[in-house]
Amino acid sequence: MNFRHQVQSLLGAIAALVLIPQVGSAYPEFISYGYSSCITCHYNSQGNGPLNDYGRALFSTEIASRSVFSNKTSEEDIAAKSGFFGSTELPWWIRPGFKYRGLYFINNPGSQAAVKKYVTMQADFNLALQFDQEAKWLFVGSVGYQPTPAANQNNKEAEDKNLIMRERYFRWQATRKLQVYMGLMDKVYGIRIPDHTAYSRAITGVGQSDQSDGVIAQYYGEKWELTGGYFLGNLVQEAKDLRLQGLSTMFEYDTSEKSRLGTSVMQAKNDYVEKTRFELHSKLGLLKGNSLLTEIGFVKDNPKANPNTKMGGYLMMQGVYLISRGYNVISQMEYYNATLTAASPDQTRWTFGFLMFPMPRMELRTTFVNGRTIQDTSVSKDQWMLQAQMHLSL
Repeated sequence: MNFRHQVQSLLGAIAALVLIPQVGSAYPEFISYGYSSCITCHYNSQGNGPLNDYGRALFSTEIASRSVFSNKTSEEDIAAKSGFFGSTELPWWIRPGFKYRGLYFINNPGSQAAVKKYVTMQADFNLALQFDQEAKWLFVGSVGYQPTPAANQNNKEAEDKNLIMRERYFRWQATRKLQVYMGLMDKVYGIRIPDHTAYSRAITGVGQSDQSDGVIAQYYGEKWELTGGYFLGNLVQEAKDLRLQGLSTMFEYDTSEKSRLGTSVMQAKNDYVEKTRFELHSKLGLLKGNSLLTEIGFVKDNPKANPNTKMGGYLMMQGVYLISRGYNVISQMEYYNATLTAASPDQTRWTFGFLMFPMPRMELRTTFVNGRTIQDTSVSKDQWMLQAQMHLSL
């Protein structure tokens, strides 16, 4: 398959997903509710991490189903119960939180080679401390559980650390339009969808446990945001030669209240490799609760021992269709080729299922995932997976 065919496959994937009814209800898809900037609901202006008070209330009153409440319960009463201890108010300067995400999956369902397993993907305790009532000075910390890699589970000599620090940073609101962050954080790059196994996150180095120490500054214009970051790698990592150091920047522009275009670039290196990432993305809100996210990017890893590697490319499109409050259909299509040539296979993945918020603080996902590897002269047997996820957010 030549480069022309590669491009045709990429465009075909885009067209196929656009024709599928799409949806949006949480995370970056909040743009369908008119919230284009992550700072509205998160302490971190790039999203991810703990929600602020407004984000908690918004989740309870606009995203989650209210079926567990009586008709007499007002939205204001529901919002008042969204705190860590429900309606019990905490001092203004402290906001604790807890997130748990578990996954049960079946690989190759229905076959003799079927594998069933339950894994804890996330178990994080986070804490936000405000040093003034206007939250101009803020500290956010998050400690999480990291499962032992499957390859090391039977290795008694492996020294895997299951308890890790995911975030620890200070935020300073220097002016009304300028935020500065310093500490351990996610790097600035692309759309932070919650699926950390997606190509757009896993192959770009912005996965669930890829946080880095550094400094980030974000400036807000009337319809745009510019963010830049310098990172040093995770300073807790003992192998200093593996720490990735570099720069990243992102620019986003609101074309309308529910439409945002953006681009980001990241350069990083350690003693063994230089990494380059570039992407373009779009966040499009349709009717309330319906949205489409698109990210197309290019990656290049240059090992210093062999600096002539080719550039690879990926595509991620995710849509959500609102059935009724708290219940959505989700569809995600992905594409990746390591060199954008026939020398490496096309890898495609399609996820389809239901994204549900049956009550505040709870998220359920039931999806099937289809994966396929296409060589120049052959196509591998489709890989199927059934997934069920539960996410608790306190």
